[in-house]
Amino acid sequence: MSAYSIAREHLDAALGTAERAGIPRADALHALLVSLVERYKAERGLESTQAALDFQMRNLSDDEDYAFMRP
Repeated sequence: MSAYSIAREHLDAALGTAERAGIPRADALHALLVSLVERYKAERGLESTQAALDFQMRNLSDDEDYAFMRP
């Protein structure tokens, strides 16, 4: 089992719990994102967190290669 499969499993469980509690999916996702960023920052520090978030933001499009990849 990989870290990504564990994360997805717990994300799905949290979204299911939120749905049963009547919390909109977007609100639950936002709360998860904020909580994750807080924890990541505590573990890795501000600069590493900013770099990780910046990388993710620059590579959101499913239609493009990652910025560091060559064509």
